[in-house]
Amino acid sequence: MNNFLFVSKNISEKFFLAQNERLCILSFNSRSDISVELCGEGAVFEFRSLSVFGKEERTEQKIHVLHKAQNTRSFLFARHILSDNSRAVFNGVVEAGRHCLNISSRQLVNSILLSPGAKAISKPELKIYCDEVECSHGSTCGGLDEDSLFYLQSRGMDLEGAKKILLHAFAAEVAKEHPDEGQRKNYLTNSISI
Repeated sequence: MNNFLFVSKNISEKFFLAQNERLCILSFNSRSDISVELCGEGAVFEFRSLSVFGKEERTEQKIHVLHKAQNTRSFLFARHILSDNSRAVFNGVVEAGRHCLNISSRQLVNSILLSPGAKAISKPELKIYCDEVECSHGSTCGGLDEDSLFYLQSRGMDLEGAKKILLHAFAAEVAKEHPDEGQRKNYLTNSISI
């Protein structure tokens, strides 16, 4: 069974995935407190999120994934675009249980800070209790790429237009591989106002 959720409000849920079940959550500007147990072989969980905040806005995402069966996969992908004094916190915990071979898990958090007062905190964690797993995590944080801005401006674009193109490309990548076309379109409609 495949479940695809588009979330644009706060969510606090616990999910249990049986054999070959798949849950894909696409989140836009929402606080999340999600716990997922991959209980059956072949279960898959994906969490893709974009947060675009300014002023004093804040968001926090807590995602806990427990791999309890062999041959399960999880993917956590969060992006933040922060300006003014906004804050974003991402805490992803992935646990690979004992005797759970052939687990694949990736976490990636990317943040763009558009002002000196913006702050992103990323805390990816891996707890691995068995061998023969493929688990990784990564996090980046910084401003817009100056070379890319210069390139677009050298092609006749003004600075604000160049920033908008780069931010839209950054945001669009979150939903690029989401399996539900309708939810991808809904996401792009919401994030296109960047």
